[in-house]
Amino acid sequence: MMKARLWLVGAATAVGLSSTAAVASVVVVRSLGPSSKAYPPGKTLTESAKITLQGGDVVTVLGPNSAQTLRGPGNFNTSTVSLASAASKRGRFGALRAGEIAKNPSVWDIDATQTGKVCITDVSKLQLWRPDSTAEATINIRTADGAVQPVTWVAGNSSVAWPSALRPTNGGDYQIEWQDTGEKSNVTIIQVPASGDDLVGAAQVLIENGCENQLDVLVDSASKMGK
Repeated sequence: MMKARLWLVGAATAVGLSSTAAVASVVVVRSLGPSSKAYPPGKTLTESAKITLQGGDVVTVLGPNSAQTLRGPGNFNTSTVSLASAASKRGRFGALRAGEIAKNPSVWDIDATQTGKVCITDVSKLQLWRPDSTAEATINIRTADGAVQPVTWVAGNSSVAWPSALRPTNGGDYQIEWQDTGEKSNVTIIQVPASGDDLVGAAQVLIENGCENQLDVLVDSASKMGK
């Protein structure tokens, strides 16, 4: 059996918080249906707030220690999804087996197979992740000005450090090309401040900066903590 790995512990620790996030109990992270305008992603709610959903509504909210999906019609109290019980406080993201996570198990690593904006907090600790670690693989990272830096994973490793010779820049665009298949992805790096320890604030930072792939990792992992 694969041993538990704390890939997600402290993900929210590396995020700057707005004053709204600091006092909010719950943040909306996904919203579909007739009431989506009333509960857009990024909307924060206090613990005493009520959520009223119509038929066809599907709203995912994230609290201090886990996430929950609400389906309408119905009325919901955010206190039931703030999930602040002592048991859930064993870690902001808890210990999850890597095999239980379909996506990149670290919120702040770059998934080398995904395209989109990527929020990073600490350049010196930035990692590149791949979903299949069975064989050795090499990618070429190309900058907007044409500079190219190869990076290789050895067989059995899913993560490798971002190359020190290619310091990522805030707002910089990078193309990732897999040498064996020629497949390409494009990422834009967004530097975010490293302070605070609130899961709700972490979600807000990802939403505000358009880092959707990382938000999916955060929500999916937090959802497991509520089960």
